[in-house]
Amino acid sequence: MRILDWIKNSKVKSEFEKAFSDLKRMGEIEPSAKRTYELLCELDFDTSDSQSELLISEFNKIQYQSNTNSFFYFHFPIVTHILHYKPKYEKDILGYLIGPNFANGDTETKDLIPLIKSAMEFKLSENKNYLTKESKDWILNELPKMEKEVEREVQKCWKELNE
Repeated sequence: MRILDWIKNSKVKSEFEKAFSDLKRMGEIEPSAKRTYELLCELDFDTSDSQSELLISEFNKIQYQSNTNSFFYFHFPIVTHILHYKPKYEKDILGYLIGPNFANGDTETKDLIPLIKSAMEFKLSENKNYLTKESKDWILNELPKMEKEVEREVQKCWKELNE
């Protein structure tokens, strides 16, 4: 039994490492990315609020400079993995999924949820390890219920654009 548990845990860890390989690599040059990766490794439903808040804080410090598509695809696996375990932090990080798509001209709430699901399918067709199973679960089962939250993020984007 222990051998089977070890094999299962090794497989899960390997899938996790593959999904977050870009974040881990970025951690070699940016301390907040390194700390985010370390905290993500420990994240589960039982993670304390203080530990979760530290994760969100470190994640928000990451300075990923790129175009909107690369920005979105970098943050996509991280945000969805966190929100699977800690949905209460959606106000803090959902904008990483909505903002870049808004900047690309996708400004309708009704279009953004299917767009994010399509982005998942596209990236998984390129790399089956792009997302964790937790991320996929959140996208398929929780994101479709979040129209109000997505609309709030769209309205934030409009407000920022008009300021």
